Amino acid sequence: MLFRNKTLLAKIESPYGTDAVPTGTDAILTSNLRIQPYTGQTVSRDNDRSNLGGQSVININPNAIVEFDVELAGAGTAGNAPAWAPLLLACGFAESDSSPTGTSKIYNLISTAFPGITLYFYHDGQRHKIIGGRGDMSCSLTRGEIPKMSFIFTGQYETPTAATPSGADVSDFISPIAVTNTNTPTFTMGGSPLVDLRAESFNFALNNQVVPRNIINANEISITDRGVTGGTVFEAVLPSTKDWFTDAFESDSGVNLQAINLVHGTVAGNILEFSAPAVQATLNGQNDSEGIIVYDTGLNFTPVSGNDEITITVR
Repeated sequence: MLFRNKTLLAKIESPYGTDAVPTGTDAILTSNLRIQPYTGQTVSRDNDRSNLGGQSVININPNAIVEFDVELAGAGTAGNAPAWAPLLLACGFAESDSSPTGTSKIYNLISTAFPGITLYFYHDGQRHKIIGGRGDMSCSLTRGEIPKMSFIFTGQYETPTAATPSGADVSDFISPIAVTNTNTPTFTMGGSPLVDLRAESFNFALNNQVVPRNIINANEISITDRGVTGGTVFEAVLPSTKDWFTDAFESDSGVNLQAINLVHGTVAGNILEFSAPAVQATLNGQNDSEGIIVYDTGLNFTPVSGNDEITITVR
């Protein structure tokens, strides 16, 4: 069996925990796809006996974990959902249309009624079926690189079977564009006013707490909390231009929250916007980047009205 021969299919479940039976049109264009096919909490039998030696253990909550990266790009047509949208939904986002409809899709965080996802992982003739999956995601945009999202899903374990995918189609995944001055025209942070950042990177992670719960009358992968964090590296400026210490980094006499807006892409159908209304910026270090002073800055995303720590708009 060859390690490189692998395909992932994914489809949102209805209702939760029911095999959604993904087909070839539900294929995901992945990178670094890998699986922990049989994991979970084990307990030792701890049997009494007349001699020394180890004890056998029993898996009391078998599950599987799938991890992979997905290139961050649009839907190809403004107003359509991107091919990776089901993955976001199973990580705690909800999808809505912009006004007027047909111009963009908006992804906002939610705190209840998280959808589940069925994953079929085909590995050179062997199919791992993961039911009731929920997960965590992170996103990274770094200068000169392809922007990517990273996902890790936990789902209920089923014994693998011999099977091959039929007609896996990833044509809905459009080509990404690298993070450059031309391709990433907007990155602002601040209070009033917003300030253009000469930045090298931006990243964030949902940090979902994903908990497998196998109890009497229920077997579910639950998302019980999140705490969105991230970071950015941007060029330092003199305080006379922008006093980042007083306006952002210092918290000993009060916290000043920043709004963030980043737009990647310039052509309709391949534009992504990340917006966060209340972010605390923390200084991790003042570093050297090719002879330029940069601020390595941590970001703590906080809600304002709830479920609005970060919003992704695809247009």
